[in-house]
Parts: sequence; C-alpha cells; structure tokens
Amino acid sequence: MDLVYKAQMLTQGGRTGTIQSDDGSFKLKLAVPTAMGGKGDGPNPEQLFAGAFAACFEQSIRHIAKKGHIPLKGCYVEADLSMYITFEDAYRMALSLTVHMAGPLDQDTADNLLERARGICPYVDATKNNVSLTLQAVLDTPVTA
Repeated sequence: MDLVYKAQMLTQGGRTGTIQSDDGSFKLKLAVPTAMGGKGDGPNPEQLFAGAFAACFEQSIRHIAKKGHIPLKGCYVEADLSMYITFEDAYRMALSLTVHMAGPLDQDTADNLLERARGICPYVDATKNNVSLTLQAVLDTPVTA
C-alpha cells in the first residue's frame, strides 16, 4: 500500500473547544448543538464528520464515473447524520446520503455508481459495522423514455 496523504489535526477543549490543522490552513471553534444541551452557536463535530464523509463519497462517485467514461455532468450530496444513545449509554450514528446526479443517466446507472462508490470510499470502509449508512441516488435530469 502506498501512502497518498497524511493529515494532522489538533483539538483542545472538546465539544466547546477548537479544532485546527497542523499547517494552519484550518481553524474552527466548536459548539455543542442545542439538542444536546448547548447553545448551538457554532459547528459541531457531527456536522464536520457528515460534511467530510459526503465530500469523500462524492469524490468516489466522480472518480468512478470519470474512469468508466460515464456521462456524469454534475453531482452533489446531501448528508443527514443522526446521533443515538443506546441503553448502555453508548453513542451511535446513522448517516443518510442523498446523491443528486445530472447527466444522461438512468436510475440503474446511478444506483450502480453508488454501490461502486461504497466499495472504494475510505470513509465507508472506516465506518462499516459502526455507522448505519443509507444511500439514495436522485436523478436531477432524468432520462425520458
């Protein structure tokens, strides 16, 4: 396996602290969401995770489409992350990704792109068996019969 990239992030203060990259290109103050008893006056780790996961999954779709000469003209992903607490007081997450695709694609091709992206996305691999993942492909420019 060849190393492609290595990221380093620093945090201090937990959910009400800060997160920043070691190179200084990213710095953000975090906040606890109101649903979890906080003020909700800033982004939280779950929002960052959902956004990062969606971006990585979208890139996986774009990579497969390009490599396979699939006429994907545009793509964006909506991520909905839910946090649950178990009877054992453990936190669990469920993530739903709705992938909007444009181009002369049919539903079978769009669904196939999602399944193939599931197979190469490192976020999917890193979270399998511990984050429930639901995928849906939506054609923004459906092919007419």
